[in-house]
Amino acid sequence: MTIPAPSQADLDRAIAMASRHGWPAELHGAGVAELAAALGVLRRAETGESVTNAVLLTAHDQLHAQVPRQLGDSSMRRLAEFLVARGVVPKPSDYEGRWWLWWPKNGRGPCRDCGKTRFLNRYSARWGDEYRYLCARCRSAERQHIGQQAGRLLDMQGSRESTSTPVPATFAPPIEAPAGSMIVPTPASRDWESYAIRLEELLGALDWAGFDLPEEWDTDFDPQEGAMLFATLWRGDGGLEVQYNPHQQTLALQPFDDVTGDWPESYSLLEDSIEIPVAPVGEQAATAVAAAAGQAGLLDATHVRVADSAPPEAKQEFTLRRIRRIFQPAAAFRQLPLTDLLRETTENEWLNAYLEWVVGMTGWDVAPDIVPDAAALGIAAWCWRNNTAVEDHHLESDVLMARVNIAVTRITQQHVCPVEGIDWDSIKNALTDPQWALPDGTPVCSLFGPGWTEVAATVTAELDRWRHLDHEVLGPQTTLILMSIGGSTSYTDSWWGQGRWISICRRVIDDATAAGLPLPPPYDQRGPEALLADLDAPDEVPAPVLDWLIDLPDAGVHGPRGLRMRHVTRPPQRCWDPYWLTDDNP
Repeated sequence: MTIPAPSQADLDRAIAMASRHGWPAELHGAGVAELAAALGVLRRAETGESVTNAVLLTAHDQLHAQVPRQLGDSSMRRLAEFLVARGVVPKPSDYEGRWWLWWPKNGRGPCRDCGKTRFLNRYSARWGDEYRYLCARCRSAERQHIGQQAGRLLDMQGSRESTSTPVPATFAPPIEAPAGSMIVPTPASRDWESYAIRLEELLGALDWAGFDLPEEWDTDFDPQEGAMLFATLWRGDGGLEVQYNPHQQTLALQPFDDVTGDWPESYSLLEDSIEIPVAPVGEQAATAVAAAAGQAGLLDATHVRVADSAPPEAKQEFTLRRIRRIFQPAAAFRQLPLTDLLRETTENEWLNAYLEWVVGMTGWDVAPDIVPDAAALGIAAWCWRNNTAVEDHHLESDVLMARVNIAVTRITQQHVCPVEGIDWDSIKNALTDPQWALPDGTPVCSLFGPGWTEVAATVTAELDRWRHLDHEVLGPQTTLILMSIGGSTSYTDSWWGQGRWISICRRVIDDATAAGLPLPPPYDQRGPEALLADLDAPDEVPAPVLDWLIDLPDAGVHGPRGLRMRHVTRPPQRCWDPYWLTDDNP
């Protein structure tokens, strides 16, 4: 199979890439020609031209065979993304069995098992399985099948030992119980598999908030306490320990402590342990875990600072590491050295202003992670409320502005995906739709009256600007990171849509009741728990109730404060303490 000849622009780009990597012109040779041809295939695929699977695969294979890795790696990655999207995946032994090093970890395409086009994750070899791309449903079914199969193998094994078939580790047999105590039977392999599936259901909110759940959990078993599954969960450099005891029906979120010194850049996302009762089945337990994680700030972007005792060079390295983590995905997306990408962002006057003010000042302590709900808040804050004509046409009350903000956040949440990025066009169409209305049926455009034309035009311009940056300059991952930071500044501390929202509302309500302030009708009769439950959707409560929450109008000068002034709206701040670098470290 031959691939189309590259254009002169493709060839010029390939030569420029070779030069950036220090390859003299006399050494370019066939490698640059193959790179240029692959860039031509990529250009055609990205612009929507008809490119067959065979042509894509041939371009990928020629890069792998003939182009030095430092030149062809990023192009191979991009071609591999197109191939996964079309259901073309290597066999386990292809490319010396190392293809998983550059093929994407996730994407969208036909699932290997069900054939339906869905979000896919690549799963690594486990118990002899091959690397494969599966949707969440098929992965769950596979896990159940593996557990059942392993259980049958253990049953068949009986007293015989088998080394030919890998199975999960067995555990110590039950011991004789003291009088009155209970012995937990040793779980079968299928039980361990069901525990792992349940644990991942319980941690669904953390998974969505950007935490990396392990492919396999560490396990232990005690006849008195039962089974235990545990692991360190990471989001960026922040870690926390998870321990699940299915027989005790408890899930613990615990501080991370780098006792071995293997993670010098790490910090703990918790100061205290959180233990949550969890039933073996049902959605209520997952809701309880999400509530506890939200209250601890784990579902929002992480705020972290360097300890005051750290030396200046450590503080500088922490800042540089943050910059690299923000922009490395963009450099890979653009196939540029990081220095070139950073130079281009600083030359973009508008983007540089956002980086200096939002990322460098108001969001200086926000960790560079992808947190979808925080990114949705970032879009609402910087593409709707700020940098547009919305403030110039401020609505008649703060309550009404809050209702519209919530409506905007609801829309953006629907179009932010940690895998596919931000669907700017859908957000724009929704926010400028004349039929877009508040829950009570009021069209949003009618609230702004004659000013709606300017509002819609400036919001459109802002969304289009970010769409261009996303697609042409930054790529989806860096854009998600920048929006996550933008949704985690003091501008949005008291906004609905963050993981801490309900716990913030609870503190405001508790302060009011402790001070003897009456709750707003009808909750003066229904009670604080009913008010808290209804504030999960604050845009649907009566206007006087939302107004009460914002300012606590009966509190007086020295009374408790509502959302607008209550310090509890400030997120918790973690600390990176490189104690091994301090002068008093032995």
